[in-house]
Amino acid sequence: MRNVVTAIVIVLACAAGVWLAAVDQRTDDTGIEAGLIFLIAAALSAVRPRAAVIIAIVVGLPIPIAESLRGASGIPGGVAALGFAGAGALIGAYVGIVLRRTMRPSAERG
Repeated sequence: MRNVVTAIVIVLACAAGVWLAAVDQRTDDTGIEAGLIFLIAAALSAVRPRAAVIIAIVVGLPIPIAESLRGASGIPGGVAALGFAGAGALIGAYVGIVLRRTMRPSAERG
């Protein structure tokens, strides 16, 4: 069951990363996009905390790749997307771990 949940979360992260890269191409609203990157990575990592690093990479990497393919000079500004995805994934993983521990029956905690 855990493998199925992990696979679903990774597929959702891939879809979100590609969608966010497409949104980045059409809009200049960086703040909302950064918030979406953070929240999507956090939500998916809360579901599967052990996959947080993979989620951060898969959600954040399509934007710098798309910007470099578009011909951005120097270091693409989309590299910040990886930072927001990483921060969101780490915080989401922490929240997911804490929620799992608090929801565990008290007999198992002891």
